[in-house]
Formats: sequence, structure tokens, C-alpha cells
Amino acid sequence: MCLTLSLNRIGVVVACIVFMLISGCGGGSAVTPSVTSEMLKTPTQSPTIEPIIPVVTPEATPDGPSILSLWLPEPVSPVTNEQATFMMADQIDMFHIAQSDIRVEPRLKKGSDVGGVMETLKSASTVAPGALPDITLLRRSDLLAAAQSGLIQPLEGTVTSAILGDLYPAALELGQVNNMLYGLPYGLEVEHIAYRSVVLSGNFATFEDVLLNRQTFVFPAAVVEGISDVLLLQYLSAGGTQVELQVGQINAEALRTVLDFYQAAVEGGAIQSTVLNYDRPEDYLAGLIDGSVNAAVVSSTHYLDLLARGQQLESAPIPLFEGDPMTIINGWMWVIVTKDKNRQLQAAHFLDWVFDASRLAAYTRAINMLPPLRAAMRLWQVDGYNSFAVQLLTNAHLPFAASPGNAPRAMQTALAAVISGQRTAEEAVADAIDVAGG
Repeated sequence: MCLTLSLNRIGVVVACIVFMLISGCGGGSAVTPSVTSEMLKTPTQSPTIEPIIPVVTPEATPDGPSILSLWLPEPVSPVTNEQATFMMADQIDMFHIAQSDIRVEPRLKKGSDVGGVMETLKSASTVAPGALPDITLLRRSDLLAAAQSGLIQPLEGTVTSAILGDLYPAALELGQVNNMLYGLPYGLEVEHIAYRSVVLSGNFATFEDVLLNRQTFVFPAAVVEGISDVLLLQYLSAGGTQVELQVGQINAEALRTVLDFYQAAVEGGAIQSTVLNYDRPEDYLAGLIDGSVNAAVVSSTHYLDLLARGQQLESAPIPLFEGDPMTIINGWMWVIVTKDKNRQLQAAHFLDWVFDASRLAAYTRAINMLPPLRAAMRLWQVDGYNSFAVQLLTNAHLPFAASPGNAPRAMQTALAAVISGQRTAEEAVADAIDVAGG
């Protein structure tokens, strides 16, 4: 037994080393810290796990345990994070003890681009279907594409009601396609403001707060596709809906409310035109580190990474017109690829194992992602952040899905025109309505 555990641990670590050599990322990025010793520790005694479908047991092969192929995207198993690497190895090892007739073989993959999970799924499905994994993880946009292409299998009837009932509603919705469950959320991210309390008061909750207290902040105002998450949330808070945008309609009053805020924020110095240089948070994270940026919209993972680096930052909600703090939720979800019913059952047993609250809390904390289960979140501690994260998780919206109409881009263009000073809010709204209608 000891030899089996050691070999599996070595296999996971070697896979990480090989990935680092191939991808050239062995040194890590400037904003991906190692996890500190404050991370949650896995309890030494694992609780009894109730099988998902207890009346059926996966059959072992004549030569030994049945093999379950697992692809781990690098963001969920970071090569620079030794703690997470060994924690995942331990969880797999302990699963082998609990389910001796199933052996999980993990393989590290890039998160995106050439060689990434989604690209490899698409290419292998046609030229080498035998090389496909039984189970892997995808983000929301890839989940939609994979479900539409038939690359992944529905999870209806596979996941226990105990897990489904404990998911945050937005997390459950994140894994659904046309009301059918295809992905089981694992590591989540939400968006909010990170700021330096020695410079700013932190009153970001409403447009009025920002303008009254001149709370300067930056955000990705130059997204290259669709609509900025920040603009979308603010539009929703002012009375707009995603349904309208999906059919190409713009709520003129809601958009005018948002653009009036940005016009006033530019005039008052709370928003600078430099935000039009940013299309993703990574463009200004260095500024948060060196102090040239005092407040910025970031993901929860960015924020926790920065805290782990010793940055003295506080969290605040994205400014809205009114209402409770809202956010956009995203993250990585487990999906089942195999069409083989017996392997699907094996995958279900593995999911039930890793979704034990203590294991889920420990691992998501190690990789600085939020757990999708309420029970795991109660075990997941970051001083002064937990209650805020829970508030956002309970009031989250999905990322805006691609729309065939012009409305989202017309709104984004209108925002840029106001921030740059080229158009007033009233003129920009009229332009957006005209473009969307055309």
C-alpha cells in the first residue's frame, strides 16, 4: 500500500515538472504567489463518504483496478504551488484506498489556448477519441461550447442531492446549459474592488458614494469582446436585463443612468481615461503592487494571491446604482467526457470524494479559489473576507453569453466615448440605441 501511494504522489509531481518544462512557466508569474502556511489544513481523519449510486459498484479490469483518466487544467493544479500539488496527490491517494477497484490517472494540461483542455478535447474527439479523458474541468465559456458540440455528458442523476442542495444558486446555474446540468462547479471566482485603505475610505458601494468621496478606481474598460462585467453589473443595477441584451435591445434609461455616473466620475477625477488601456485585470495588477493604482476591480483569486504576497489591501463591492452588492461569477467545473456508463459511474464516485466539505475547503483555499458549497465555505477562513465573499456568492450573475446582436458592443462603445470625453452621456445613449437598432 505504501508503495502504491508513493508511486501516485511521484506521478503527480513528475507531471507538474514535465508541464513546467514544456510550457516554460517554471518560474511563475509576478502575481502568482506560493500559498502561505496559513492555509486550511486537511483533517487527518476523513469522514465516511456516501456513494452516489450505492447499489452499483464499478467493475475492476481482469488485470487490476479500472483506470479513470483525469485531465487537470494548470490553473486548478498550479505548477508553482507545491502545497496544492501534494494536496491533490493526497486526495487521489486516499480515494484509491476508499475505492480500491478504481485508479485515477491524472494528467496536467494547459488551461487554455493550443494544448489547453478545450482545444485538445475538440481535436482528439475527431482524430484520437481513445486519448480523451474520462473526466476534466472547464470554464463557463468552454462548458457551453463543449455541451453544444456533444463533447461532454449531462450530469443529471449523477450528482447527489446533498451536493446539489448545498451549492450556491449561482454556482449551480454556472454549470447548467439550457437548464440541464453539465458541469459541477469546483473552484469559483467573483469580481470586486481591491483597494488601499491608507489612501481611500473604501466607500464604493454606490455611484453616489464614489462621487461624494472621490473613490478613484480602475477596471477593464476596453474589453475586446462583448461587454465589460463592470458595465453589465451597473446596467443591471439601474434596471436593465440580460434578456433584453440577448435579443438586441437596450434599456435607454438604465444605460443613461450608468453613463451619467461615468460622465460625473470623469469630471470629478474618480475615473481617468487611462482605464481605456485595460482589457483585463492583469493589465494593472502590477500597479496595485507598486502603489501606482490604489483601487481596482479584480477577481477573488487575484485578491487572495495579492494578500498572500503581503499586499495590504481591503475588499469592496463594485459600484452600483443601488441595491445589494452584486458580482459576476466564473470558475472551473468538473465535466464528464466519457460516454461509457461504467466509467461515468467511476467518475461520479470520484466527484463525491473530492466534494467532501473538508477536502473541498482545503483545496480551494490552497489555490485561492472560492468553494461552491456552503458547508465548505464555513470551513474556509480568511480574516475579514469570508462574510463579504459569501455576500457576493449569494448575489452573483453569470458572465454575459455571446449575443448575435449589436447591443453589448454598442453599450461598450458608448462607455468608451463618455470616458474619453468624445460624447456626453445623452449623446452616447442615442448612439448606442441607433447602433443596436441597426
